[in-house]
Amino acid sequence: MRYDVRSFHDPQQHAAAIQGWQQVYDQLGAGRLSSELFQVSGERFQVFHEVLDKRVVQHGHAPRQRFCMAFATGRPPIIQGCKVSSNSVLLLRDGEEFLLHAPEGMAFMSLNVDLERFIRLAEIELGSAQFSHLLSMPGINVPMRLLKEMKGQVCRNFDGFLRLGEHEAPVLEKEIEDTLMAALLDLFLQAHVEQKRSELAVSSYIVKRSQELALADPSNPLSVLELCERLRVSRRTLQNSFQRVVGIRPVEFLRSIRLNAVRRRLASTSACECTVGDAAYEMGFRHLSHFSASYCKLFGEYPSETRRLE
Repeated sequence: MRYDVRSFHDPQQHAAAIQGWQQVYDQLGAGRLSSELFQVSGERFQVFHEVLDKRVVQHGHAPRQRFCMAFATGRPPIIQGCKVSSNSVLLLRDGEEFLLHAPEGMAFMSLNVDLERFIRLAEIELGSAQFSHLLSMPGINVPMRLLKEMKGQVCRNFDGFLRLGEHEAPVLEKEIEDTLMAALLDLFLQAHVEQKRSELAVSSYIVKRSQELALADPSNPLSVLELCERLRVSRRTLQNSFQRVVGIRPVEFLRSIRLNAVRRRLASTSACECTVGDAAYEMGFRHLSHFSASYCKLFGEYPSETRRLE
């Protein structure tokens, strides 16, 4: 069993530190990011709690052969096109794709367990028909009391792990897995299915498709009008969608996505392999002085100051 408490100043380093998740974090909020990650991973479970002080877009795939749930412990995000309330639990299954818009100051707790075992136990507790219906939902509403109890149980198990010696860890690992499994079953027993597919879901789809189109050919950035043509939406619909989901204009959002791509490129290469100018050009930045100023405004450092591979 592995226990981690770490802090980061780079969004992708934070994302990569969460075991089993194939994901990218794109920073949208200006300034140097500061984040914290608490993580416990066992053979058949994982729990992590993350706190980020900047607005971030998280997208990727959940772990394979796992059943995943998550809930906000601070400012709630928008995930899968749905605005999350304080008693909402989000669900992901077996490598499912996700898209999460995290506001500044977001805190989020996530846990996952072995999918096969969870399905087997849940069908016994709930019955096949009810469980199949709940399992297909993007999220459920549960009493706040249960979420607070779950967070308390997880924190107690964290503390227990730190107090125990290495020879006792296997016993605690089984206890944690069973505790998490039982807590998940309790959530499902008292769940109310989320009914929240609305115009927000449409807006989230527009933002997601805009991001995909922008990254499909980043060396030739699309204008707002070109995006409208591709998506077959009006300028007003496009602008309103971005304001509703991410709170900034399309041009600003897509520029930030490309700046994050440059940062990842710089961090994963040496100066000999790829110059700052080359990385910027690949992402459609033609004026290096403007690019450098935008990069510094977003990340709190100039591209020449970003740590490179040796």
